[in-house]
Amino acid sequence: MKLTTPLRTLPPPRMPVSQARGFSLIELMVSMAILFVVVGTAVNYIGIAVQRSKGEQTKVDLAQEGREFVDEFERDIHQAGYPGCDFFNTLGSSNCATTANYNKASLAMGLVSISYTNIIFEGDVNGDGVVESVQYRLVDSNSNNPPASCPCTLQRSQVPKVAGLSAALSAPAYRQATNWSQELQDIVNSGSPAGNAAYGGGVPISGNVLFGGGSISNTAYYAAVSSFKDFPVFSAYDQQGLLVALPLDATTPAGQHALTNIRSIRLTINLLGSGLYGYDPKTGVRPVVTLVGDARRSNKMAWEP
Repeated sequence: MKLTTPLRTLPPPRMPVSQARGFSLIELMVSMAILFVVVGTAVNYIGIAVQRSKGEQTKVDLAQEGREFVDEFERDIHQAGYPGCDFFNTLGSSNCATTANYNKASLAMGLVSISYTNIIFEGDVNGDGVVESVQYRLVDSNSNNPPASCPCTLQRSQVPKVAGLSAALSAPAYRQATNWSQELQDIVNSGSPAGNAAYGGGVPISGNVLFGGGSISNTAYYAAVSSFKDFPVFSAYDQQGLLVALPLDATTPAGQHALTNIRSIRLTINLLGSGLYGYDPKTGVRPVVTLVGDARRSNKMAWEP
């Protein structure tokens, strides 16, 4: 038998190195340019996403801080007027409505004064048996109340009531001390509407929105948001839910009678984001947070039948 060896397929001859062809300089430059565009676009979108994330976090922080303040206000109003004269006196309101009772440190008058930017009341807000004088007021950057421009700060004061310093039928202004130890910033609504109007009379909002070269004022831009700056911080409502015209105070019998018509008080705060990341980098607009709290007056005032 004759053995045969199969033929091997020989590899094709190699191309000489001198004839091998790679990328040309132009092709490399075009590829690099495309790569730079893609990477640059990705980096830009990542930057915007990070900024928007911080802007959203600013909005969350505003809402959380505002909600805590609103909740505390509601708790305070529920305690206004407690403990009052009617808790200890069975002879009726005519016997309670005396200067001596108003000025007792152990008795709370209830609502003392309320305007669209300021409220004063007395009550045991801590539940510890001590009557406190509590005040909320809206102030501008120069501590003016009512404010001349916003963003403004809502301040809260709470001090133990001191005998002999409260308002009465013939007394001058309320003279209890103040301790402005809590505050909420970046508030831009400051309305003082006329008559029984729901809103109106808000002061200007300082600063400009960033788009349009920063040429559009905050007041002009946010006017597009319905009455953004014109809602009052404090609004009062009667038993039927109708607005009560403000301001009112307890220094006259007529004022005391008008205060008894107030059954609930609404706190409205419109917050405008601030700071380096407190705006949308795409539109240049700062985030807006609106919070509303309704508190019903639960206790009688000293002169209330």
